[in-house]
Amino acid sequence: MQHSYDRHAPRRPVNLTANSDLINRIRAEQGNLSQLLEQSMINFLAERELLRWKEQNRAAFDSYNAMIAERGTLAEDIGLLL
Repeated sequence: MQHSYDRHAPRRPVNLTANSDLINRIRAEQGNLSQLLEQSMINFLAERELLRWKEQNRAAFDSYNAMIAERGTLAEDIGLLL
């Protein structure tokens, strides 16, 4: 997986507030809050980057979909679909 952030950047402490029941349940499961937060941030940024990429490429998607609607797919053209 390609990372779009510096995996070797130094860690820094942050002050957060969170639902106390969630914190207690995570600790009871011996979960690592720092790792969970980092993974959540990675997932959030990946989702945002994907949405941004889709928006930046919307014209290409629309053009391709219009072409398929007008002409069909190559597989349909050569009779590969049953």
